[in-house]
Amino acid sequence: MNLESNAYGVLLGSIASAAWAVFVYFIKRALMNAPVLKVTAAVTTVNAAMVTIIAIGFISIDDFRGVTKATLAFALLAGFFHIGIARSFYYRAIHRIGPNRSIPIALTYPAVTALGASFTLGETPTLSIIAGLAILLVGITLIVQAEPSREPEAEAHGARWKLFGWISAAITSLLWGVAAIFFKKASLNLHPLATAAIALWVGSATAMLLMALDRGEESRGPIPASAWRWILAAAVCQSVAVPFYNFAFVHTLAVRVTALISAQPLIVLVLGWLFLREMENITPRLVLGALLAVAGTIFVIT
Repeated sequence: MNLESNAYGVLLGSIASAAWAVFVYFIKRALMNAPVLKVTAAVTTVNAAMVTIIAIGFISIDDFRGVTKATLAFALLAGFFHIGIARSFYYRAIHRIGPNRSIPIALTYPAVTALGASFTLGETPTLSIIAGLAILLVGITLIVQAEPSREPEAEAHGARWKLFGWISAAITSLLWGVAAIFFKKASLNLHPLATAAIALWVGSATAMLLMALDRGEESRGPIPASAWRWILAAAVCQSVAVPFYNFAFVHTLAVRVTALISAQPLIVLVLGWLFLREMENITPRLVLGALLAVAGTIFVIT
C-alpha cells in the first residue's frame, strides 16, 4: 500500500467520520415526537436511493464480473446486521439518551472486533488491548454516571425508558463490532458503491420488517411533516458517509479507518456544545468519559 493511497484512504475515512457526526444531530431532530422505527425505515430507504443513484454514475456491469456468491453474501449480511438491525437500536439510543451519550458507547465497536478476534482467532491479547479495555471501561463508567440530557417537557420519560437507550447503544456496538468484517470482505471483491447500495437496500427492507412487526409506540402514528426535512438532511449525510467509509477500506488499513471513525464522539461533542448545549447537558464528566472511550478504543485497535 503506497503513501499516496494511504493518505487518500485517511482522507476518505475522515470525511465519513465528519459526515456521521453531523448526521446524528439531524436524526435527533427527526426523531422528536416521531415514531422511531418509521423514521429509521424512512432514512434508510432514502439513503439507499441516494447511494444507488450515485453508484449508477460510477460503476458498470464489468464491476460485477467475477463477483462470487460469498461476496454477495457478505454484502447481504452487512445490510441485515450492520444497517437494518443495528440502526434500529442506534436511533433508539440517540432518541432516548442523546447523541453525546449514545455515540461514545456505540463507537466502541472496533474494540469489540479486536477483542473478538483475540478469542476466535486464537490471538493472545496484547498489553495495549488490556490497557485500552481498562481505559474504555473507565470512560464508559464516567459517561453513564454523567448528568442526563435535558428533555423537553413534552418528551419526558422514566428511568426504564432511558435504560433501554443505554442498552440499545451497547447492542449497537456489539452488532457493528461483529458485522464490520462483512463490509470489509464485500468491499474487497465488489465495487464499494455497489456494496453500499446492496447493503442499504437490505437494511431498508429489514427496517421496514421491524417496523411492521412492532406493535408499540415506536411504530405507531405518522411521521410529522416537520420531521421530513431532517430525515432528508440525515439521509444526505449517510449517503456521503457510507460510500466514503467503504472506499477508505480499499485505500488504507482497516485499523486506520476504524480509528478515524472511533474519534467521531469528539466531533459530536463540539457540535453538541455549539448547537444543542442546553438539551445535551454537556458536563466535564461527560467530556472526560468520551475522551477516555475514544482513547481506549484506539489503544485496543492499534
